[in-house]
Amino acid sequence: MEQQAEQRLRDAGPPACHSWPYPRAVPLPGQDPVDLLVTWHDNRCAACGHRWPGDLVGDHCHQSGLLRGLLCGICNTAEGTAPPRHPRWLRYRTLTPALILGVHLPYNRAVRRRLAQALAHPDQHEPA
Repeated sequence: MEQQAEQRLRDAGPPACHSWPYPRAVPLPGQDPVDLLVTWHDNRCAACGHRWPGDLVGDHCHQSGLLRGLLCGICNTAEGTAPPRHPRWLRYRTLTPALILGVHLPYNRAVRRRLAQALAHPDQHEPA
């Protein structure tokens, strides 16, 4: 599976999350935005689209400090080392899962803890 993910990283196609069905609504008042993000990802990496149960990490923008989405370890490393104008990563950074969902979360300790809890119990989330 890692070879497939690495091959997808070499192509310049759009990130996988751009082809996922959009959810019906943005977070409603009182709805946990972390749950919305985890549910919509459904154990899939936002970049390569492969399912990596238990192996997704929160990706965030180092300039704004905001959570962008969930990536597998391979894609998270690739995103951090890719040239700024790489077509796939430029598209991903321009339209992140968080933007698609209307989620605006700082990637701070509380959000990281909540994300770790939600990712550790994916069976408690229904796919969007």
